[in-house]
Amino acid sequence: MIIITISTMKKVAIIINIILIQSIIIAINAASLHTTDTNNNKSKHTKQYYKRRSYQWNANLNQPTGIATSFEQSIFHKHQMPPNCYVENNDGFSNVLHRSTTKKKQQIKHIVQDVFSSYPKFLSKSSLTFGLCRSVPSDVENKDCKHHLQTSLLHLNMLTFGKPRIVHKPSPKHILIDNKSSSTEKEVVCCIEIPIEGGLLANVDSKSSTKSKSKKKKEEDNGCIRFTWLQTKQQNNNEQQDIKYTKHQHPEIILITEIRGNYHPTLAGNKLPISNMRKILYYSTQRMVHTYVMWRYHDYVVEECSRRIDE
Repeated sequence: MIIITISTMKKVAIIINIILIQSIIIAINAASLHTTDTNNNKSKHTKQYYKRRSYQWNANLNQPTGIATSFEQSIFHKHQMPPNCYVENNDGFSNVLHRSTTKKKQQIKHIVQDVFSSYPKFLSKSSLTFGLCRSVPSDVENKDCKHHLQTSLLHLNMLTFGKPRIVHKPSPKHILIDNKSSSTEKEVVCCIEIPIEGGLLANVDSKSSTKSKSKKKKEEDNGCIRFTWLQTKQQNNNEQQDIKYTKHQHPEIILITEIRGNYHPTLAGNKLPISNMRKILYYSTQRMVHTYVMWRYHDYVVEECSRRIDE
């Protein structure tokens, strides 16, 4: 019993140290973010017409159950338009969103689905973690395989992500839109989930062991990360025969990421209800890191989709 306690304490200590390092990286990135974005907007992102106008997030750790949830939402709108520019002459990304043909809808859907599925690879970007983390696929030849997020130095498995799965009809009750977009009809372009199957940051052994093995395997749920791409629908206006010069006909992009299901963070421990100290520890470390990562990821999704379509 003593050995288990010491082992658990070592595991938590390692996690805390890694999260503290990540927090330092966040502070460094945030300090240089303004100058970096200014330079990028003038150089390599000249075709990035969509800019985020709002970012909302909410994260919670339920003390009675120990389940952690989160919700992040970004709304992107077309922030610049060349004067007297035709819609046909805009960047390809805007045209794909603007035109509601079935072929172009499928094009953006497949691209978004591929970008969402590569989320574990995004976590290993050097600009995000300074090379401290890496994403290791379980099968190099299989694109939609499991991924292990590991530390580069000690090769510790922080999180294990399962195979991405498509959500065909996401529940609308989990979609929150701000007042500016509330009156506009939305459509779901793509929604996928990536299961969380293990790792040091996921306490997969916190569930009750009284269930039978077959029933436990069938109902096993360690949580997942859901990614949803929505966009406002184009409103057909019969009075406007010539839409070439309209400046506000472009749909807004709404990106939503969520932690759903029975995700139990290791920092919360196994003892229920969760103590206030552990809740504060989770809120001040892992929750803040996750929120920052998703803030960066939303920008990456729009930028990467724009780049692939414009190619």
